[in-house]
Amino acid sequence: MKRHFFILAIAMVAVFSAAAQYNSTTLSMLGDQPPTDSDLVHNCRHLSLDVDANGFFLDAEYATPFAKGYSVAGFRLSPTLVYGINERAQLSVGLNASAFAGLDSLYRLRPTLSLLYKPTRWLTLVAGTLYGSHTHRLDAPVYDPSGWIFNYQEDGLQILTRTNRWCSDTWLDWTHYLTPWTPDQERFTMGTKHTLLIFNNKKNFIAHDAEDGHIVKSTIRGWEITLPAHFIASHRGGEVKTIDTNTVTTFNECIGLHAYYLWGNNIQSKYHLLAFDLPFYFYHLEDHTLDHGGNALYPTVAYEYHRLNPDERRGWSLRAVAGYWHGDHYFSAMGSPQFWSANAYSALHIPPTTTLAEATDIRNIVTFSIAYEHQFKGLNLGLQADFYHDLDLGKTDLLVGFYMRFKERFILF
Repeated sequence: MKRHFFILAIAMVAVFSAAAQYNSTTLSMLGDQPPTDSDLVHNCRHLSLDVDANGFFLDAEYATPFAKGYSVAGFRLSPTLVYGINERAQLSVGLNASAFAGLDSLYRLRPTLSLLYKPTRWLTLVAGTLYGSHTHRLDAPVYDPSGWIFNYQEDGLQILTRTNRWCSDTWLDWTHYLTPWTPDQERFTMGTKHTLLIFNNKKNFIAHDAEDGHIVKSTIRGWEITLPAHFIASHRGGEVKTIDTNTVTTFNECIGLHAYYLWGNNIQSKYHLLAFDLPFYFYHLEDHTLDHGGNALYPTVAYEYHRLNPDERRGWSLRAVAGYWHGDHYFSAMGSPQFWSANAYSALHIPPTTTLAEATDIRNIVTFSIAYEHQFKGLNLGLQADFYHDLDLGKTDLLVGFYMRFKERFILF
């Protein structure tokens, strides 16, 4: 089974050529980006201290039977020493500490180790701690938003590409290494996500003063259309375990169409964006007892407004997203339970509750998300609310999050 999994995963990495940098359901402040060429040149032969501090509160009020509600407030601190080896590589060593309010000890303390190499302008290689979590820009059906709090760190290998027409993120996150002859299972996730630009007519329109020729107005507007796609496989198994459990591999694929219209004022740094997404999701699970799958359709429309001041590193943005989810026997190992079908629990070998047994494997959900972000110098604030109304059950799930994030680099020498 594992051999077949690797063959399929490698084939999908080679075949897919499309993943959107746009993510309609995630605050941008929760993602991280690898250093640019100018960053590597500027930090060459320098030792720096990166400080990443995050405060958060997440409240999940679930009325449908697919998940239990919860609330969590906490703080995460990730200090990292970064050394610029040369103009193309850097080494990072640090810690990732998470504390939840109400616990007498840390929720999690893990080391972070990363070696980054950028051989060309369009290619970045990462070994060790990855640019993971929301940086993959996966939507809620395949990546639960709460993963930023509970499963933030990913370790393994990563390949990032970015050109004018194509960008991609391919990664291997080895979640749990299996020590030989232990009562446990190995767990890892392998994914690839790409975006292929197929149309772009965005143009700048500049108006000059008739007398002195100075620019009095500069606007931008136009369409951009991309083909996004991704493939993700989550594996749980191992050949040297001592427990009698199934080897389970979950596959999730998505392919779709993304289009947005942008208009704004370059001088005042005010921008509007109207986006349309039409993704198709596919799911397949394999283990010794089950072999089934499903699919889903999730059209969405989004509006964004951005007011930025790049020189002073401050600004704010507002985003609203509405969508309709139709899922038929759908499940994702990393996805939000709000999008699961009832059969997902049989896939996880969890006995259904009385209320879950009455639920259907076909889900029809109206979704709505609204998010606000405010950027100060070095500090970002974010507030987001997600609503999921199940049309068949007549119940609504609510997820509300508040986030603060401070990120800054201090050059030591």
